[in-house]
Amino acid sequence: MARAFWMNGFVGLAASAALALGCNTDPAISGAPGVGGTDLDAGSGADHPAFDLVFPDATAFVASAGDASCAAQTVLAERLPLDLYFMIDTSGSMLDATAQGMSKWDAVRAAMTSFVRDPQSAGIGVGLQYFPQFQPGVPEGCQTDAACGQFGPCYRLRTCTVDNKLCDKDTDCGKGQQCVLVGECVATQRLCAPAGAFCPPAQGQAANSNPCVAWDGYCLNRDMCEPAPYATPAVPIMPLPNAATLVVASLMQKKPEGLTPTAAALTGAIQQAQARAKADAGRRIAVVLATDGFPSHCMPTDVPGISAIASSAARGASPVPTFVIGVFAPADAAAATQTLNAWAVAGGTSRAFVINTNQDVTKMFQAALTDIRTAALACEYKIPPATMGKIDFGKVNVQFTSGSGQVTTVGYVPDKASCHPTKGGWYYDVNPNGGAMPGTIVACDVTCGQLRADSKGRVDIALGCQTRLVE
Repeated sequence: MARAFWMNGFVGLAASAALALGCNTDPAISGAPGVGGTDLDAGSGADHPAFDLVFPDATAFVASAGDASCAAQTVLAERLPLDLYFMIDTSGSMLDATAQGMSKWDAVRAAMTSFVRDPQSAGIGVGLQYFPQFQPGVPEGCQTDAACGQFGPCYRLRTCTVDNKLCDKDTDCGKGQQCVLVGECVATQRLCAPAGAFCPPAQGQAANSNPCVAWDGYCLNRDMCEPAPYATPAVPIMPLPNAATLVVASLMQKKPEGLTPTAAALTGAIQQAQARAKADAGRRIAVVLATDGFPSHCMPTDVPGISAIASSAARGASPVPTFVIGVFAPADAAAATQTLNAWAVAGGTSRAFVINTNQDVTKMFQAALTDIRTAALACEYKIPPATMGKIDFGKVNVQFTSGSGQVTTVGYVPDKASCHPTKGGWYYDVNPNGGAMPGTIVACDVTCGQLRADSKGRVDIALGCQTRLVE
């Protein structure tokens, strides 16, 4: 029949921020903190490794903001803008139904549409591509290997005649059984075997009126395994809300089909993100991988292999984190959570968002996108230009004002590896002691979690007072 069996899914933060200084105006401070007699060992936690994002309470900040009267300039910190590159699974199993009656694809499409139209997403850059991508000229369905050309063989679903076990040939079945093609009853739309026989007639219909018609097969090498097609976006990364119209139009035109070449798709998505980051160092970018199945095509297909792809990107010179969303049937949810969590942790994002199809998939997928939007917002802030003279990088401070009005100064650490495990801190993107010119201030993971957790808080950058260290 015209529809291949794959089409039935067989294979299946908003907180603003500012930086402020302490007020020791020791003239010896002329470079980065610690130059000219400042002791970086005073509680800086220099021996502590970097830590994953956590959300402790606000007491991890330095307890007092101090007297900021020495600050020559205090400005609201400007967060680096964010881009998200979506890699969305459109394999045939996305047509499977959810508890709400709509397909998984329709539910995901509705959630994506709401996300790009949400005023809270304004300013975020969004681009997307789908997987799988297909070899040109290869048919969607097949009945012979010849139909697939060099991209075969044509795989057709078969079953043993007695025990209904999937098979490829007669010897896969028990004694006296045959391996026969699976089909669908034309009138009653039920699975049947062998194809070519007749199903029981529908009520009131004559005998032999309900034939079992074989499903089309699938050319097993139709799905592309090269990263390049996935690195080329269906919708280029553009800021919202301007990009919303193109994103929605693309989603509406897409039809799920094919297998699940996760490795190629994720590799391509990361390549696109890395190229974007290289082209514009003033923005931060993350990949969002959304899938409803385990890798079924294109090597590697194992958990460590996919994790390695995500890990390499998250720990590169220009880190690209990978967020992961999964939509799975209840029977697969536990295994999916374990697998997708491994990918997310490797990609530097702590955990995956796994949605059960018995849930409201649209609502849960949209909630996951909202969480990702918040978590992906970079805890990196532009250093404002000095209004008088040059910036003294030994006289820069970061001040956080909570939603309740409590003001605290975030302590400085020399680099990410020196971030305190509980007090966090901040550091420059490049250390000015070597003569480099920093462009941004980066919050340690612990501190970043606190900034994101308080949606009514703000961060300020103050220039002119001796930099406060983590105590």
